[in-house]
Amino acid sequence: MKNTIFLWFVFAGITIHLPAQQLSPFGAASASQQFIEDAVKNGIFILRRCYRLQDTTAQTPTYFGWQNQNWFGETYSLGIKVKEGYYLSDKAARPWIYDAKFEQYATSDKLVPVISASEYKMMEDSIFTVLPNHDDRMKEISAHRFYLAQDTAVFQQKGFYADGSDGAKKGWLVWLVTDRLLEEQNHQTPEFLIYRSELTFESGKESCEIKDPATGKKILGGFYFLPKFTDVGQINFYLCGILHHENDKWHVVRPNSPVQTKPHQGALTPIIDVNHKKTE
Repeated sequence: MKNTIFLWFVFAGITIHLPAQQLSPFGAASASQQFIEDAVKNGIFILRRCYRLQDTTAQTPTYFGWQNQNWFGETYSLGIKVKEGYYLSDKAARPWIYDAKFEQYATSDKLVPVISASEYKMMEDSIFTVLPNHDDRMKEISAHRFYLAQDTAVFQQKGFYADGSDGAKKGWLVWLVTDRLLEEQNHQTPEFLIYRSELTFESGKESCEIKDPATGKKILGGFYFLPKFTDVGQINFYLCGILHHENDKWHVVRPNSPVQTKPHQGALTPIIDVNHKKTE
């Protein structure tokens, strides 16, 4: 009788059984991309963050949107679940910084930005779900790059373990791309581009530079995962980096320990209409 050996991909309490002969953890991405995608996609989500402008001189809370919208600006970015909560980018933490419309108000003492909506959806979802916004639980991981939202309840601690250690790693670069910007069409389902890549993280450096993939699509971002054998026939995927675009180059930023600062939110107060209507 011929015995069949299985490898286990374990994430968020979900185990995927795959025939061992079909996957080597360091094999060619062309043969294994779908397996890697299935193993990690439930830990990645799209984050939508909106903000309004608050008039700090008004006696009662007064807010302004843009062209009759319930928000002044919005951004879309990637988030990833980890055991301690989830990581989000500066684009999500401070959406006004990435909005050209806000430039004329950036130095205003009267009008300050305030987050008005925080929502997320998984890769294959069609609608966004409210994601609690806890500024006091947000810790800066890399200066004006990434933050750790320390909320273990929202995803019930179902996420990746993070590995920000030094040294050479044989892992997988997982890129997410779309045909158009999500700000233009937010119902797109991102496509995964996955490549085997050996990276070396040097002591004292929080990131390393990488080349972007050969694609004509819009790059949303991505992550660097390291598969580790944790038991007989069992592999866990560790989050070893978050992809960041800066100065026309892509970098893999390590998920190191939080620094002391957190993103500046200004003099924020509760919004008037907490049950705002979602916009497309």
